[in-house]
Amino acid sequence: MDTAAPTRPRRGRVSRSRRRLAALVIGAVVLAIILGGRLLGLYVDWLWFGEVGFRSVFWTRVWAQALVGLAGGAVFFLILWPNLELARRLAPAYREELAGVVLEARDPRLRRWVGIAGLVVSVVAALLAGSSASGAWEKVLLYLNRVPWGVEDPLFGRDVGFYVFALPFWQWALNFVFFALIVALFLTAVVYLVLGGLEVRQAPPPPVDGPGVPPFARRPRAGVQLPQFRADLSGRAVAHLSAILAALFALAAVGQLFRAWNLVFSASGAAYGAGATDVAVRLPMARVTLALAAAIAAALVWNVWRRRLRWPVYALGVWVVALVVLRGIVPAAYQSLVVNPNQLARERTYIGYNLAATKAAYALDRIRQQTLPPSPPLSIATLERNAPTVRNIRLWDPDTLTTSYRQLQELRPYYIFLDADVDRYMVDGVYRQTMLAARELNIEGLPAQAQTWVNQHITYTHGFGVAVSAVNQVTADGSPDFLVQDIPPRAARGLEVREPRIYYGERGTDYTLVRTREQEFDYPGKAGDVYREYSGRGGIPISPFLNRLAFSLRFGTVKFFTTTAFKDDSRIIIRNDIRERAEAAAPFLAYDGDPYMVIADGRLWWIVDAYTATDRYPYSTPEGDFNYLRNSVKVVVDAYNGDLRFYVFDVRDPLLAAWRRVFPGLFLPAHEMPRALMAHVRYPEGMFTVQATVWATYHVDSPDALYNKEDQWAIPTDSSLAPGKLPAYYVIMKLPGEEKEEFLQILPYTPNGRSNMIAWLAARSDPPHYGEAVNILFSKSTVVVGPSQVESFINQDPEISAQRSLWDQQGSRVILGNLIVVPIEGQLLYVQPLYLQSEQTQVPQLKRVIVFYRAALPEGGAEPRQVVVMRPTLGEALQAAFGEAFDAGAAGEPGGGQAGGGALPARLRELIARANAEFEAAQRALRAGDFAGYGRHVAALQEALRALQRLQ
Repeated sequence: MDTAAPTRPRRGRVSRSRRRLAALVIGAVVLAIILGGRLLGLYVDWLWFGEVGFRSVFWTRVWAQALVGLAGGAVFFLILWPNLELARRLAPAYREELAGVVLEARDPRLRRWVGIAGLVVSVVAALLAGSSASGAWEKVLLYLNRVPWGVEDPLFGRDVGFYVFALPFWQWALNFVFFALIVALFLTAVVYLVLGGLEVRQAPPPPVDGPGVPPFARRPRAGVQLPQFRADLSGRAVAHLSAILAALFALAAVGQLFRAWNLVFSASGAAYGAGATDVAVRLPMARVTLALAAAIAAALVWNVWRRRLRWPVYALGVWVVALVVLRGIVPAAYQSLVVNPNQLARERTYIGYNLAATKAAYALDRIRQQTLPPSPPLSIATLERNAPTVRNIRLWDPDTLTTSYRQLQELRPYYIFLDADVDRYMVDGVYRQTMLAARELNIEGLPAQAQTWVNQHITYTHGFGVAVSAVNQVTADGSPDFLVQDIPPRAARGLEVREPRIYYGERGTDYTLVRTREQEFDYPGKAGDVYREYSGRGGIPISPFLNRLAFSLRFGTVKFFTTTAFKDDSRIIIRNDIRERAEAAAPFLAYDGDPYMVIADGRLWWIVDAYTATDRYPYSTPEGDFNYLRNSVKVVVDAYNGDLRFYVFDVRDPLLAAWRRVFPGLFLPAHEMPRALMAHVRYPEGMFTVQATVWATYHVDSPDALYNKEDQWAIPTDSSLAPGKLPAYYVIMKLPGEEKEEFLQILPYTPNGRSNMIAWLAARSDPPHYGEAVNILFSKSTVVVGPSQVESFINQDPEISAQRSLWDQQGSRVILGNLIVVPIEGQLLYVQPLYLQSEQTQVPQLKRVIVFYRAALPEGGAEPRQVVVMRPTLGEALQAAFGEAFDAGAAGEPGGGQAGGGALPARLRELIARANAEFEAAQRALRAGDFAGYGRHVAALQEALRALQRLQ
């Protein structure tokens, strides 16, 4: 009996199996690397959120992104793959050249490969779509945690929260599904093309000339003969593609509803928001196109049974024509023929909507307006009544002062002062306006040969201390008179810094390694460099192995495994840029571009103003990328430990209320902020600048005034600045009607196209009036000179012009500082510092103070006295301007900018002045029989004398 020989697998099959296995292994490795990198990145974020105490925030975001991504990917897959699979199944199995005659059968392997390819493409597209959808997690969370705004839009009567929270979510969802259907339509047509349900072939040539051939069908006798093509679509393909198009037009119908609601953001009228043409034409046309899209969708559904190829073509043609006519031609004609000839009458109601909405969106409706009555001219007596204001006039510009700080106090090339910020402190019992700059680490300042990995990440880890000076005090040579200076810091009483190290600042690093075996540089001492190990709470443990692996991949280095510097308790500090740190925890907030450092309780802190903003407030005019803004949050960062706290400062903000529902563990109430920090909260420059810009137009109450721009204001120009616009600035002054001085931010206004001043805006920073704003208007009968006029008077003064020319010829550069407008009891005092910068030292020094004054008097009265003087000190300039001496450093107040004289240190002058003032006050109390007051003043005198003794 014959036995069959054993069969062996073919080599081709074995090689194909091996190739498939190798491809699967390679694919699995690549996928593991991609997913592993993503997971390790998430692990680093998990570690960091644990460091700052916001793990709940991390998990909320991760789950939100994951679920939104999964939902988006699932929806995309369920739209795409069933359509591709249906097309594969509906495609004809045979190819026919003539009706009823089968010429060729389709290859079944092609159908199988198309099915596999369709599944793969659907999965990949769903993954990409899900990844894109995960980026919409903020929209989804805001929608799910929306709160009522409490304000209705004037056109549809819907709550503003609908436009801010609901409409963006539904529009995103509709656009996502619409895009998925577009992709499904295209790929479905491709499947039909591949499998024969859709054939594109060359059409037969037209008949030649001859009897019975109509003229329109005759072939041209000459010229290039181009091939003609025709498309044949099977009935099933027509039905399938018609169904997808019907779904698209159904979504387009819903989109017209959204389009109608979005008219409240129209920019086509006389003011932002729905105008006359929008309401009279575009709104009805949106309803017409909604009905048209629904009718086309119904017709395409009917075509699923009729299977007419021309119907989808006609549908698209009708839709395009309708959009051109209904959205373009009709509104343009109505605007030109009906609205423009009577624009104010037609648009008045809608301009009123815009006026009210814009004021509400930028909190301008909270600004209190006050008109100043005519006031008597300034005198020395007036200045003495307002001595705290005069003695806090800022004589140092931030940029100029920063340059001086860098020359005098950076001390080493690996330190840097980025900027100087204005604040206020109680120094020796005196409320003083100050400027403070943080001495941050500057690794780039090290010599090139010292730019090693160990130096960059282990040895040099932190900045050290701050420089602080009063806004108006200088030394005998014109340099800043420091209240805090040097390393280790030497400070005036009330400004002591017990922990001066800055591990977290405006100038961050990739990462910093602390508590290692290598020495950590602390500061340059007199006897040599001082080293110290970090003892704060900041940083993430380097161990265990998984941490090292995650950080190695995060920062692209293997040194985390090869270095021997690590100990069991070594830590890594990441995200030490304070803005990056805040944004990582709360990316949905916008952050002010100028964080500022504060000395409180002997430590250094950063305060960053954070904003909630949206561009979805109905009828509000946009300012940049938003049309609603609130300074709702103050972010506080410990410069040593990196502790991060978000304090709520506007509980009325609905946008923040929704985010507080999303992240209940992120925000703290404002009253929990330490009192020492609360004393340094200030109205943010970014918010005030936006409000002041919008207020220049929207301070009016009448739609007619807004339309005609009859009372348009402008922010004055300042020739000493490159951009030209006078910036808002902080002052310590007494508001009209108030009893004491306070820390304010102010900005003057001039009428648009004119130079005289008409008003000024002030924002209050001191509790309990923090956040309040007041607009001070001058009487319409009063003539007040403006900043540009004052600059002209100063430049035309012969003495000042001659002196500036002389200095410029002596190898020095003359720098004119910002022109400061100082309101005092209804009058304006202008002060401008003048600095000299030597070509050799490059240190700006305050050498002169220019004072300009012209009484603001009613028109038709006596000619006002005008003075322009330039003197070495503010006190001398005031004396020259008003004819009497004014002690700019008396009564315990800060010194008056002694730019050119005075050998005594400012601190000593201050204490002597305070002692004299307390002695005189005690004598007055004794003569009046006020023995309690006498005792208080004697006690204060004794304290001043003890301070003098300590200073000696």
